[in-house]
Amino acid sequence: MSEPRVNGPKNTQKAVKHQSTKKVSRQDQQDLPTFILILVMAIFFALRLFFKRGVRRRLSEDGYVLKKTDSGVQYEHRQIAEEILGRRLLPGEVVHHINGKRADNRPSNLCVMSSRDHDRYHEWYDWIYKNYGNYPRRETQLKKLRESFNGIILEEFVSKRTGSW
Repeated sequence: MSEPRVNGPKNTQKAVKHQSTKKVSRQDQQDLPTFILILVMAIFFALRLFFKRGVRRRLSEDGYVLKKTDSGVQYEHRQIAEEILGRRLLPGEVVHHINGKRADNRPSNLCVMSSRDHDRYHEWYDWIYKNYGNYPRRETQLKKLRESFNGIILEEFVSKRTGSW
């Protein structure tokens, strides 16, 4: 037995509630995740632009990072080497990027050596690749740079100066 319909406040509220509830179509359900994804991506790229604004790095034509100094523009890897060594680089010295990435200027990737030793190192490096089909492992490169090519690996130089590992 059902209750008879009576026009009263109770039934009116139900009717209003029923009218305001709208069924969401299947197309709207599919569009919502796409909209959220686009919104999140827009926020991500806006934040990325905002925070990277002051971090832009200028590269030379051959891929080295350039940095402004009081005396003009200088290669960043040479400036880092000079700061760590506590002296200016000598005219015959070069800063070698161990992993070959010229924009990677972490001290663990930089090695100071004479131009002659640098040329000899690259002859050895190319010979290894030509004969074995692989480049030498990082550990092998570090050992050769230290022992055979008189290289100063900047990360180790910092450790020796500060007395920490």
